[in-house]
Amino acid sequence: MEAAPLPPFPVKMVREGVAELVVPETGETQATTKLPAFYNPLSKVSRDLAVIVVGAYFSGGTCSLAAEPLAGTGARIIRLLLESGSVSEGLAGDISEWAVRLCEINRRRNGLTERLRIEHLDANLLLSRLAVEGRACYVDIDPFGSPARFLENGFRATERRGLLGVSATDLAALSGSSRRTAYWKYGLTLVKTNFYRETAIRALAGFAVMTASRLSLGAEPILSVAYRHFVRVFLRVERGKRRAHHARALVRYLIHCQYCLNVSVISNVTEWREKCSICGNPNTIIGPIWTGALHDKNLVERILSSGHASDPTYGEAIKIIKAISEELDDIPWSFQLSEVSRRARTSPPKTKHVVEKLREVGYRASSTHYDPAAVKTDAPPDVLTKIVKELVHN
Repeated sequence: MEAAPLPPFPVKMVREGVAELVVPETGETQATTKLPAFYNPLSKVSRDLAVIVVGAYFSGGTCSLAAEPLAGTGARIIRLLLESGSVSEGLAGDISEWAVRLCEINRRRNGLTERLRIEHLDANLLLSRLAVEGRACYVDIDPFGSPARFLENGFRATERRGLLGVSATDLAALSGSSRRTAYWKYGLTLVKTNFYRETAIRALAGFAVMTASRLSLGAEPILSVAYRHFVRVFLRVERGKRRAHHARALVRYLIHCQYCLNVSVISNVTEWREKCSICGNPNTIIGPIWTGALHDKNLVERILSSGHASDPTYGEAIKIIKAISEELDDIPWSFQLSEVSRRARTSPPKTKHVVEKLREVGYRASSTHYDPAAVKTDAPPDVLTKIVKELVHN
């Protein structure tokens, strides 16, 4: 069989994991949607996470079909087929003709002609067709920017007890920096806080859970990551109104005081308090966002005991998973020690010392995977401030 001809624009060959990929040559510029086919080398960690999560989730069984409707050059779906050890067949789609052509070249280059089907089709059309013709056990939605317009069909295309992985790179909206964008894209009321990465994770997870619940689907986050330019959430999908209601009940609101840093959870806006119960200053409201657990501890343990954990290819991703294994994921906020120390008028102490001291005096506390200088704790802000001050001056 003759090899597919190379496209009429500069390309290069890269190796990612065990895959050999022909991708557009971008020179010194970053990957953008203006490229004839999209490939972002900075998203390797996101693809690493997909490989190891899918491998662990379906360990002991088989994922008969994995689908990526925004495949670009095919890096993610090809690596899932080659490296996860769980995926039998793949379906890649892209609306870009040149992306499809490069994906075809990469399919042949990696010996996947019989296992990978490629479609030149709009992502939502591809997902809608899957929902009718036969759902996938794993669906991966990884757009440039917001995944909002793909999520409903993504859930429709995912089989019962299947897995949906979703990424977002529009962090200004999800972290509260761009409140207007957060509202019109996601329907969320968000503000910038000192735990903005946590907000971004939970905003995406909450939006996904609410989208699923409208379809009588229960979506549960089983691994959630904020890393550099992206947020990524993996969700287990179950069918039935009871499961949908149970998951939706964990999408709530936070009341946050930007003056004393006090945070609390409320179930609905009728519980809103205009003034902070501690300092009396105005509160802000954040939500609705996911307030339940972000990670399945059993899945995390399977990942850390798998062969992927000792493979240097996944070194950075495994480092994130190890940090997640030590993280309190049922506290939907964190405190940046630099901000706490500024209020205490002192220099920041080491994170581990703060965590140890908080536990010593009876509070729950941990570090976070997304910020080495942040602490998750159920301690009130004034207690945390006092501890920070004591640790520095003693």
